[in-house]
Amino acid sequence: MNLVYATCSGTNEFTDIKNLVCLMKLYPLGEIGVQVSEKQSPKGGARLEWIHELAAYLKHHHDTINAALHVNRTWVEEMCRGVVVEELEDLLELRDCCGAPFFKRIQLNFKLGRDDVREDCDDAIVMLQRRLGRRFILSFNESNARLVRRLWLKGLLFDCLYDSSFGKGIAPDSREKPAFTNVLQGYAGGITPDNVVTELKKIAKAVDNSPACGRVYIDAQKGLEDNNGHLSLNKCEDYLIKARFWETDNCSVFDDLL
Repeated sequence: MNLVYATCSGTNEFTDIKNLVCLMKLYPLGEIGVQVSEKQSPKGGARLEWIHELAAYLKHHHDTINAALHVNRTWVEEMCRGVVVEELEDLLELRDCCGAPFFKRIQLNFKLGRDDVREDCDDAIVMLQRRLGRRFILSFNESNARLVRRLWLKGLLFDCLYDSSFGKGIAPDSREKPAFTNVLQGYAGGITPDNVVTELKKIAKAVDNSPACGRVYIDAQKGLEDNNGHLSLNKCEDYLIKARFWETDNCSVFDDLL
């Protein structure tokens, strides 16, 4: 199994930019995940300003980091209709110092039955990806399994994220076997600095016993928060150190070649 990313979700305006960049540069396995929506990042709000400051800081220092944009609520509903709101367009236009998109991956946080997302929105999502030219991340669960399978059959480029706790931060007894082959398999739900090695062992067991390619990533948020509910860079470093050591000890030569 080859661990591609260890995502630190929940980076936002309460995260110190300089220290965050230093941490991500020290651990290239790391990826930041930034949550956005009309409620979390309104026009003129602190989060949008922070994202632009982060991008400007990196460009000024000629640095790059792994960054994913996690889209929620009405904004993801609009994306599933093929529409990108103005605030989101501005974020997707950001470029790094090499001229590449600042946000390499876009996570569409929709679950049918909770959001106003039509089940027949697959064509709109495929067309939107062609326009944006980005890789999507799709959560795979009982609410949207049929839609995600149709998107896979239509050739959508996406990474598949499994979280049986539906974002509640609860680790399962065992991890799901991959539902798709030849995609990056992501695992979330209850991952913390204290249990990340144990969860990686569960994930390896699930992936190694499936026909899927052995490329995976992990995503933690609640387990990285401090007592105030904000991202703790100290917890992030502990999480990244343990993930890196696990990856170094368990990644085979074959996996390195994938």
